[in-house]
Amino acid sequence: MGTRSFTLTEREIKAFQRAEDATQNGRELKRLQAVRLYGAGQPVQGIQELVGCSWRALMDWCQAYRERGLEGLKSHWHGENALKLTRQQRADLQTRLAAYRPAQVLPPNIRVSQGQFWTISDLKVVVHQWYGVSYQSDTSYRTLLHACRFSQQQTETQYRLRPTSKPR
Repeated sequence: MGTRSFTLTEREIKAFQRAEDATQNGRELKRLQAVRLYGAGQPVQGIQELVGCSWRALMDWCQAYRERGLEGLKSHWHGENALKLTRQQRADLQTRLAAYRPAQVLPPNIRVSQGQFWTISDLKVVVHQWYGVSYQSDTSYRTLLHACRFSQQQTETQYRLRPTSKPR
């Protein structure tokens, strides 16, 4: 096993600790801790277990630190990049879903349900119709429905209760 060419000075370690204390971002904290521990000479296996990262990710983070300093370890993930509707559009959708039933906004030949409750299929149609947006996954529509404070409704099946026969 070769010697490490990546080591941090005491001053750099203190800068890492200040950055760790200041961050509110869990992803960034994970990177800061991993690089600080690696630069302080901690065993890689221990860092992987503690932080929950791969060897490749650790090496990538060390490289990012070498090239850009602490700035290179910041997380640029905002969590809303995949949102296709703005906050204002989501609020508008919530208002519309509460105000209307599917039967009021969708013709019978388009809607899947009876038109009384919102289903994923009906939501797909109105989101595309009102905002010009389509999601690839039904999970995204379920999440959107949940964010609008609605539960998912299944389409009606043909099953109906049978009358119970009278005992003889």
